[in-house]
Amino acid sequence: MSRREGSSAIVIGAGMAGLVTARVLSDHVDRVRILERDHLPEDAIPRSGVPQGRRAHVLLTAGQRVLDGWFPGLADELRAGGAVAFDTDGLVWHQGGASWTASDLGVCALSMSRPLLETTVRRRLLRQRPNVSVADDTAVDGLVLEDGRVVGVQVDGVQHRADLVVACSGRHTRFLDLLAERGFPAPEVSAIGIDLACGTRVVPRQPDDLTRAVAVEVDDPAQGRRMGRMVPAEGNRWIITLGSFHDDAPPIELAAYEDFARCLASPLIADVLARTEVLTPVLTYRMPTSRRRHVERLDRTPAGFLVLGDAICSLNPVHAQGMSSAVLQAQALGRAIARHGLTSPQLARAFYRQAAKVVDAPWRLAAAADFAHPCTSGPESVGTGLVNRYLDMVLRACRTSIPVARQTLRVQNLLARPASLMTPVMVLRVLLAARRFSVAANPAGHEVGNPVG
Repeated sequence: MSRREGSSAIVIGAGMAGLVTARVLSDHVDRVRILERDHLPEDAIPRSGVPQGRRAHVLLTAGQRVLDGWFPGLADELRAGGAVAFDTDGLVWHQGGASWTASDLGVCALSMSRPLLETTVRRRLLRQRPNVSVADDTAVDGLVLEDGRVVGVQVDGVQHRADLVVACSGRHTRFLDLLAERGFPAPEVSAIGIDLACGTRVVPRQPDDLTRAVAVEVDDPAQGRRMGRMVPAEGNRWIITLGSFHDDAPPIELAAYEDFARCLASPLIADVLARTEVLTPVLTYRMPTSRRRHVERLDRTPAGFLVLGDAICSLNPVHAQGMSSAVLQAQALGRAIARHGLTSPQLARAFYRQAAKVVDAPWRLAAAADFAHPCTSGPESVGTGLVNRYLDMVLRACRTSIPVARQTLRVQNLLARPASLMTPVMVLRVLLAARRFSVAANPAGHEVGNPVG
């Protein structure tokens, strides 16, 4: 770790992307300031600046491993705060008419509310890194440019200068538009119309609700548009999120919400809703498009400024890859600074190339799954239909083959590239296991047989 004496950086946004970016910058910069427009509560409660903060979240393994390295003991602190650890043997994953094989597939996760994760990481960051500070209730009005370089930000008419400014202000960030107004090119944008509508409730968690810790219900996209996710959270609660695509929003009336859950391919979530009390109303969230800004294609961008996180790529949240993607982007930023230096004019181009590699695999995988819905709109990559037919076979193979299920989970947890599902050995396993599932499938949609290789 080497810091340039007297250097400073400003991070815009105190969400997960901003916090991990500040952690990385603290290795290279004397003083890091996080500026957040929201009020940051002391307790782990949702805030308006994180519209998805009330939804059911699971931190994927790739992101969790990096966070554990940056913040040793973080997982233990989260568990002490009520987060629930589980492996795949504690997961009910129902897709395409049946559940995945119930075995330990070598992937562990932590389940908690998004506010608990962010609050714990923020406290740990400020405790471990004295060169990092946070100012909340602080809205950034604009960027300060001098001679084609961003040299700071403006807040309430006052300039705050820094060697580097990183905007982690979400999918609706306006800072690239402000730069376009100053003559810099705007990045190309790919948008996929998913028309996602979610409704979330929090209910008490009882020991006899399920025999496993987490239930994830995803209907076959070719047959229906509804999905459900139920994850355990601190305080002995379930966070239940029901979702739908393309003009089929979950209702907010409690009885109708339960009826919506009853239409899922598995009754597990509806059964819990039927016998529980109400802790919260149904809270809604909509996301019309997944969006990727191709910043890596920019031929000119000002030195001293970067965007990171959802500002680069905001994925369909059903795939649960957003937080881990931000963590891996921040990791890539650290490598780029170590190679090129904090103030190098080459830093932005180098980082954006690395960030594109981080988001490319989850973007392509999520887009392929989204285009399984016939109403999805947007730029469809060549061969998407063929990929989806193969992925359908992969999901069927996960019902009977532990090796296929294990590798599929590694891909979904950003631990392996999607191409690892397409090696000759894996293709043969997929074909044989998918055929085995088709022959032995239980019409009632329960687990099928004994898992084999």
